[in-house]
Amino acid sequence: MRIGKMDVRFHFSMIFSVLITYFIFRPVDFRSTLLALLWLVGFVLCILLHELGHALAAKLAGVEVKSIIIWLLGGLTNLERKPEKPLHNLAISAAGPLVNVFLGFIFVAVYILLYVFAPRGLEPELFIWVQTFIELCFSLALLNIILVVFNLLPIYPLDGGNIMHAVLDGLFGKSNADLITMLVSIPVLLGLIAFGLRTHDYLLLASCVLIALAIGTLNRSVLRWINLGVNYLFKRSGYYYLQGDYERAAQLYTLEIEREPEQSAHYLARAACLLNVMQKERALADIERALKLNPKSYVALELRGELCLIEKDYETALDYFSRAQEVSPNWAVPYFDRASIMMDRQEYAPALLELNKAISLMSQFPLFYMVRSMAHFKLGNLDAAHTDQDAAIRLSDKDALTVSPINLTLYEGYLDWAEDYYARAIAKMPRSFLAYQGRADAYRANKEFEKAIADYTHAIQLAPREADLYLGRGKCYQALNNPEKAAADFQSAFAKANKLHLKRQAEELLKNI
Repeated sequence: MRIGKMDVRFHFSMIFSVLITYFIFRPVDFRSTLLALLWLVGFVLCILLHELGHALAAKLAGVEVKSIIIWLLGGLTNLERKPEKPLHNLAISAAGPLVNVFLGFIFVAVYILLYVFAPRGLEPELFIWVQTFIELCFSLALLNIILVVFNLLPIYPLDGGNIMHAVLDGLFGKSNADLITMLVSIPVLLGLIAFGLRTHDYLLLASCVLIALAIGTLNRSVLRWINLGVNYLFKRSGYYYLQGDYERAAQLYTLEIEREPEQSAHYLARAACLLNVMQKERALADIERALKLNPKSYVALELRGELCLIEKDYETALDYFSRAQEVSPNWAVPYFDRASIMMDRQEYAPALLELNKAISLMSQFPLFYMVRSMAHFKLGNLDAAHTDQDAAIRLSDKDALTVSPINLTLYEGYLDWAEDYYARAIAKMPRSFLAYQGRADAYRANKEFEKAIADYTHAIQLAPREADLYLGRGKCYQALNNPEKAAADFQSAFAKANKLHLKRQAEELLKNI
């Protein structure tokens, strides 16, 4: 059903609420059956009104609500985007429990009125019905109290956890808020699990599993392990993609395409793999196929624009980005890609505005902070540049210190920034091969091959099993016309690589020497 412009959906799991209500009330006659039925309706309405409280607060904060889903373990208000301001997050999170506080007050008031002012000396049958409604009001008042207490527990993503996160975000910034919220949520969740085991409350234990997965999203490393585990069990192609084994992932996506040739998502997934191994022509063919199947696919439109960006066809790229944004106006990637074009044109101030918007919509991507730090650096704001550098590394040192081959062009013309960035990273993490690898990649992108070789060599000393390091150093030797050392590095890369595309790349480079 729809309320205003919002879709309200009832998950099929709500069927089990009928069984649960039956086991709670055990109705044996018409009166007890009616009581159970009215309680069930009240239960669903209390959850719906709770979610409508969130939705109304979101509307007042300028955030559109896509849908509300009511299911056995509660409700979910699906927002188009997360609010940028912590105060708005606080208001939206608090609105739902406040609705239950109000409902609880109403039911308590009606209960007291019926209990105190009900006429004495009623006929037995009428007296029984009055008692039925007194019991109903009492049980619904108790229900709302339980909903308030449970939802205000300081566990993410319950309302209490979101309220705590919003307050911490306003005081200490988002990264610190994520960490503190996770550290507070875990012991409280363990207490809930212990309570659920002791009371044999299997619904609570099921909720705890979902809560644990949500808590994991506060930490990028934990989220990565969750994603790897889920993909390994249910979608092996996604597992290999997350592991960076792009060619093996592409092979599995090819099998999925053969099974479901009309699914555009399979072509886009394979295109992403192909782009990461620099097979642009094959990636373009997959993107075009996806667009034929689904012309409104914002991912396909964005990838098509990114191919134009790689070819420096900025006007066409901007057109694709705009079309993608029309389909999905609150997606962060078009803002980031537009900023990349502005950075190439040395339009740093407008690029900064686009990057701010991208980060407000998707704050967990280290690359966004890296590029914004470049803009701050070029505008002479070193403090802001360093703040963004630190934020990127906190999110993921691997993703912050190194970039995929398709993104190496980001370093071109930004060697001064790269030297500042990686010098700070190396000072903080002198044993991190990633910092030396990242600086070596930046030197190689700017044709400073001797300096790149020195950093690759240092990185190899720290991580001698990393095939990427030998490939990078070998390419530098090749650029300096030293085929013997280049061949030795490519052979080492081939021997050490555990990913198909790295083995193939090393093999092809050896053939070309």
